[in-house]
Amino acid sequence: MNRLLIGFAAVTSIAGCSVSVPVSGYIGDDRALGQATATTSGPGTFEAYTVDGLKCFGTYDDNSTAPTLSTKIECNDGRTGVLLITRTQQLTSGTAVGKLSDGTLGQFVFGDITFSQAFDNGTDRIR
Repeated sequence: MNRLLIGFAAVTSIAGCSVSVPVSGYIGDDRALGQATATTSGPGTFEAYTVDGLKCFGTYDDNSTAPTLSTKIECNDGRTGVLLITRTQQLTSGTAVGKLSDGTLGQFVFGDITFSQAFDNGTDRIR
């Protein structure tokens, strides 16, 4: 059995498996949905999409059990940025906030946390 970090989260899993958790939030003012995936065979991945075709993605250290992680991201339109990920005590859910190279802010939840739970009933959006 190997330890996996899922959606920036940690679980125990059988070797060779991958597990994904949902990601939802905003890139700027645009709603974004996606997933975070952990595997036993490589780094964890993060991706979020908007309805207008923007895709932002990155990898993270799925061996880390730290409650806070920082990871670089890039988007299909050439922008890059950094996400700061904060996980719950169980490491299976949490939030991620970030900033792209043009100043656009991003704000996400993953796992079983809703946006309104994490960000003051959905009104606490970063701008």
